[in-house]
Amino acid sequence: MIEFQVVKQEPNTPKGRCWDIDLLVRFVQEAAEFAASHGSSLGIDSWGVDHGFINDSGEVILGPVMYRDASHSEKCEQLRSMRRKLYELTGIAHQPFNTVYQLMARMEESPDIVRECEWLVMPDLLNFLLCGVRRHEKTQASTTQLMGTDGVWSTELFTELGLPFPKRHPQPSGEVIGSRGNVPIVGVASHDTASAVLGVGELAEGDAYLNVGTWALLGVVAEKVNCSERAEGEGWTNEWGYGDSIRFLKNIPGFYVLNRVHEELGVPVSIGEWLGSRSKGFQGRFDPQHASLYNPESMLEACAALCSEMPADRAEWAQAALASLVECIAEDVPRLAATSGQPIRRLRVVGGGSRSEAFCSLLADTLGMPVLAGPVEATLLGNLVVQFAATGSLGKDEVGQVVARSTSTRLYEPGG
Repeated sequence: MIEFQVVKQEPNTPKGRCWDIDLLVRFVQEAAEFAASHGSSLGIDSWGVDHGFINDSGEVILGPVMYRDASHSEKCEQLRSMRRKLYELTGIAHQPFNTVYQLMARMEESPDIVRECEWLVMPDLLNFLLCGVRRHEKTQASTTQLMGTDGVWSTELFTELGLPFPKRHPQPSGEVIGSRGNVPIVGVASHDTASAVLGVGELAEGDAYLNVGTWALLGVVAEKVNCSERAEGEGWTNEWGYGDSIRFLKNIPGFYVLNRVHEELGVPVSIGEWLGSRSKGFQGRFDPQHASLYNPESMLEACAALCSEMPADRAEWAQAALASLVECIAEDVPRLAATSGQPIRRLRVVGGGSRSEAFCSLLADTLGMPVLAGPVEATLLGNLVVQFAATGSLGKDEVGQVVARSTSTRLYEPGG
């Protein structure tokens, strides 16, 4: 077993810039102990792109830097001239937090660490610290903007950027990769959105999915990668999914803005109750995708600077924030249909946002199409069914059916 230890934290990574990796490791160690006492397996999924560095002895030399760190946006701008090539080779949309920009920032700050140590994206890093297996899982690797459309690392990109080539290529999800004591560690679809898409269950013809949490991921399951100039220009990305499927989607701001506005306003009720009390007639709007809302010191002040009409109270703020987000998402649904070539007749909403009646009903009304909401814990369900399939208690072709039979949903009709 691996005992976790951070050997060196670079002096230029001040407090608040890095994730609390010690805390995250304690969480997964507790989960492993729980699994051991219940005779079950364990699988880890998380957000994408963030990573830590380990040396040849298996020690963590530099923990994961948060994706919203300003150094990543700076590198994204510096590499602007490479964007078309990056997209053609990887199919991944240009986001300032992509691993490629993070690695370039770390190369500038700590070149010896980047050259001498191995980087692992968050779930792969945590898996290593649990069972000692060094591995890149494919759904996570696809978020880095360094994996080619053929499912292996792009030699051309690593060479051109001057980054050390990884020691091993990405591996598919759905395998038992190691163990911690008597607990099998499963390489699930470890990007949380990949697990969430599995957790939707069986998608009918004409269905698109929307996974809503901190971010809102809108997309369809595609048969092949789409690297067209139109797809790039509209911001669509081609991330890999379970069984080497392609998740053709867009990363849209989700409840991150709403949560921060809710917090700064000091609203004494839950965010769901706050949104439910909104002033429906208020017309003030702002662009939730504006760069100034990415990580402002005050979200309330940043939104106020963009708002077409200043909200006078908490109820008007609720309407402005909710309607702005819903209208932003609704604008992209017809674009998704046109660019993917798949007609969309219903939206499947999962994740935390699916429990908000105000959000789902306004989305159905704005889109003029049915919205089927739930399950809330789609990511968890997608993680679990891959564990069941990997350990032999479920057939791989039964994954979608089992999810569909195990969850409840709520239908919102336009005008309903």
